[in-house]
Amino acid sequence: MIALTAFAQEPEVYPGTMTQVLRVRIEKGAGLLESIQSAAAKHGVTDGAVLTAVGALNACTFHGVGGGKQTVTEDMEINHLGGIIANGEPHLHVVLTTAKRGAFGGHLEKGCTVGNRVELTIAKFGGTPLAREKGALQRKAPK
Repeated sequence: MIALTAFAQEPEVYPGTMTQVLRVRIEKGAGLLESIQSAAAKHGVTDGAVLTAVGALNACTFHGVGGGKQTVTEDMEINHLGGIIANGEPHLHVVLTTAKRGAFGGHLEKGCTVGNRVELTIAKFGGTPLAREKGALQRKAPK
Protein backbone atom coordinates (compact mmCIF):
# COMPACT_ATOMS: atom_id res chain seq x y z
CA MET A 1 0.00 0.00 0.00
CA ILE A 2 1.31 3.48 -0.90
CA ALA A 3 1.30 6.02 1.90
CA LEU A 4 -1.02 8.90 1.02
CA THR A 5 1.33 11.41 2.63
CA ALA A 6 3.75 10.82 -0.25
CA PHE A 7 1.24 12.63 -2.47
CA ALA A 8 0.25 15.35 0.00
CA GLN A 9 1.13 18.91 -0.87
CA GLU A 10 0.14 21.99 1.07
CA PRO A 11 -2.52 23.73 -1.07
CA GLU A 12 -2.77 27.48 -1.45
CA VAL A 13 -5.84 28.82 0.32
CA TYR A 14 -7.52 32.13 -0.54
CA PRO A 15 -9.88 33.11 2.30
CA GLY A 16 -12.97 35.02 1.32
CA THR A 17 -16.59 35.57 2.13
CA MET A 18 -19.74 35.02 0.11
CA THR A 19 -21.20 38.51 -0.24
CA GLN A 20 -24.13 37.86 -2.56
CA VAL A 21 -26.03 34.97 -4.13
CA LEU A 22 -27.64 35.43 -7.54
CA ARG A 23 -30.37 33.08 -8.70
CA VAL A 24 -30.44 33.27 -12.48
CA ARG A 25 -33.06 32.03 -14.97
CA ILE A 26 -32.03 31.78 -18.62
CA GLU A 27 -34.84 31.25 -21.11
CA LYS A 28 -35.10 29.13 -24.25
CA GLY A 29 -32.89 30.10 -27.17
CA ALA A 30 -30.35 32.12 -25.17
CA GLY A 31 -26.64 31.40 -25.16
CA LEU A 32 -25.70 29.71 -21.87
CA LEU A 33 -22.15 31.00 -21.32
CA GLU A 34 -23.00 34.36 -22.89
CA SER A 35 -25.93 34.79 -20.46
CA ILE A 36 -23.79 33.81 -17.45
CA GLN A 37 -21.15 36.37 -18.51
CA SER A 38 -23.85 39.02 -18.92
CA ALA A 39 -25.38 38.35 -15.49
CA ALA A 40 -21.95 38.38 -13.82
CA ALA A 41 -21.02 41.67 -15.49
CA LYS A 42 -24.37 43.33 -14.71
CA HIS A 43 -24.10 42.41 -11.02
CA GLY A 44 -20.38 43.10 -10.60
CA VAL A 45 -19.27 39.49 -10.10
CA THR A 46 -15.57 39.62 -10.84
CA ASP A 47 -14.69 36.96 -8.23
CA GLY A 48 -17.21 34.19 -7.71
CA ALA A 49 -18.46 30.75 -8.64
CA VAL A 50 -21.31 29.00 -10.41
CA LEU A 51 -22.53 26.62 -7.70
CA THR A 52 -25.55 24.82 -9.16
CA ALA A 53 -27.45 24.55 -12.41
CA VAL A 54 -30.39 22.61 -13.79
CA GLY A 55 -32.01 22.70 -17.18
CA ALA A 56 -31.78 21.61 -20.76
CA LEU A 57 -29.78 22.54 -23.84
CA ASN A 58 -30.40 21.78 -27.50
CA ALA A 59 -26.84 22.55 -28.63
CA CYS A 60 -23.57 22.70 -26.72
CA THR A 61 -19.92 23.30 -27.56
CA PHE A 62 -17.26 22.12 -25.11
CA HIS A 63 -13.73 20.78 -25.03
CA GLY A 64 -11.72 18.39 -22.86
CA VAL A 65 -8.11 18.52 -21.73
CA GLY A 66 -5.89 18.52 -24.80
CA GLY A 67 -8.87 17.94 -27.08
CA GLY A 68 -10.53 19.99 -29.75
CA LYS A 69 -13.92 21.58 -29.47
CA GLN A 70 -16.97 19.35 -29.89
CA THR A 71 -20.48 20.51 -30.64
CA VAL A 72 -23.51 18.36 -29.87
CA THR A 73 -26.82 19.39 -31.41
CA GLU A 74 -29.59 17.39 -29.79
CA ASP A 75 -31.73 17.74 -26.68
CA MET A 76 -29.63 17.19 -23.55
CA GLU A 77 -29.98 17.54 -19.81
CA ILE A 78 -27.51 19.45 -17.62
CA ASN A 79 -26.40 17.08 -14.87
CA HIS A 80 -23.75 19.42 -13.53
CA LEU A 81 -22.43 22.88 -14.33
CA GLY A 82 -19.93 24.56 -12.05
CA GLY A 83 -16.71 26.48 -11.85
CA ILE A 84 -15.16 29.78 -10.96
CA ILE A 85 -15.43 33.38 -12.09
CA ALA A 86 -12.06 35.16 -11.90
CA ASN A 87 -11.40 38.61 -13.38
CA GLY A 88 -15.07 38.53 -14.40
CA GLU A 89 -14.46 35.57 -16.73
CA PRO A 90 -16.25 32.27 -16.06
CA HIS A 91 -14.21 29.05 -16.25
CA LEU A 92 -16.95 26.43 -16.18
CA HIS A 93 -17.22 22.68 -16.71
CA VAL A 94 -20.40 20.94 -17.76
CA VAL A 95 -21.66 17.35 -17.59
CA LEU A 96 -24.55 16.61 -19.96
CA THR A 97 -26.61 13.51 -20.73
CA THR A 98 -28.76 12.20 -23.52
CA ALA A 99 -30.50 8.84 -23.79
CA LYS A 100 -28.35 7.95 -26.81
CA ARG A 101 -24.92 9.18 -25.64
CA GLY A 102 -25.09 8.81 -21.87
CA ALA A 103 -22.91 11.28 -19.92
CA PHE A 104 -20.34 13.55 -21.58
CA GLY A 105 -18.95 17.05 -21.27
CA GLY A 106 -15.96 19.22 -20.57
CA HIS A 107 -14.97 22.89 -20.52
CA LEU A 108 -18.01 25.01 -21.47
CA GLU A 109 -17.58 27.16 -24.59
CA LYS A 110 -19.71 29.85 -26.19
CA GLY A 111 -22.43 28.59 -28.51
CA CYS A 112 -24.49 26.45 -26.12
CA THR A 113 -28.19 27.10 -26.71
CA VAL A 114 -30.68 26.80 -23.87
CA GLY A 115 -33.50 24.34 -24.55
CA ASN A 116 -36.53 24.87 -22.34
CA ARG A 117 -34.82 26.81 -19.54
CA VAL A 118 -31.71 26.83 -17.33
CA GLU A 119 -31.74 27.94 -13.70
CA LEU A 120 -28.48 28.44 -11.84
CA THR A 121 -26.89 29.95 -8.76
CA ILE A 122 -23.91 32.32 -8.82
CA ALA A 123 -22.01 33.23 -5.65
CA LYS A 124 -20.18 36.55 -5.44
CA PHE A 125 -17.10 36.58 -3.19
CA GLY A 126 -15.44 39.29 -1.14
CA GLY A 127 -11.87 39.21 0.12
CA THR A 128 -8.69 38.79 -1.89
CA PRO A 129 -9.90 38.21 -5.46
CA LEU A 130 -8.45 35.52 -7.66
CA ALA A 131 -7.00 36.20 -11.09
CA ARG A 132 -6.48 33.60 -13.83
CA GLU A 133 -3.14 34.08 -15.51
CA LYS A 134 -1.74 31.68 -18.08
CA GLY A 135 -4.10 28.90 -17.04
CA ALA A 136 -3.37 29.15 -13.30
CA LEU A 137 -5.16 30.87 -10.46
CA GLN A 138 -3.15 33.62 -8.80
CA ARG A 139 -3.82 36.00 -5.94
CA LYS A 140 -4.65 39.37 -7.39
CA ALA A 141 -2.21 41.98 -6.15
CA PRO A 142 -3.83 44.68 -4.00
CA LYS A 143 -4.10 48.08 -5.67
